[in-house]
Amino acid sequence: MWLRIKDLWRHNRLALLAFVGVVCVAGFFGFKSASQFIYWNDPRHQDQPLAGWMTPRYVGQSYNIPPEIVLQALDIVNDGPPRRITLDRLADEQGITLDEMQTRVESAVQDWRDASQRADQ
Repeated sequence: MWLRIKDLWRHNRLALLAFVGVVCVAGFFGFKSASQFIYWNDPRHQDQPLAGWMTPRYVGQSYNIPPEIVLQALDIVNDGPPRRITLDRLADEQGITLDEMQTRVESAVQDWRDASQRADQ
């Protein structure tokens, strides 16, 4: 095997480097996909109560709802480039508590899930 690799290095260096690069990129994205799948399929990470460190994207992933539902529930205007904001900061900007935000999210999630069930029937 090492003789074959040495032969490839001597005669097809560019192709060998390209192959190694593609394998590394595929490995990176494969690992990232597998780790995300494992994380979000763990019941401890589904429908989590809101915490100040969470971002709207995390809330959407945890409740498995589309981003527009999260933006609507958290009363976020999506008129510019996306910004990474925590729920604590968002609650301070809106003058509400995390408990009020939790109530909004739960209501929006329930409405969306009910609408999805009606559409499936």
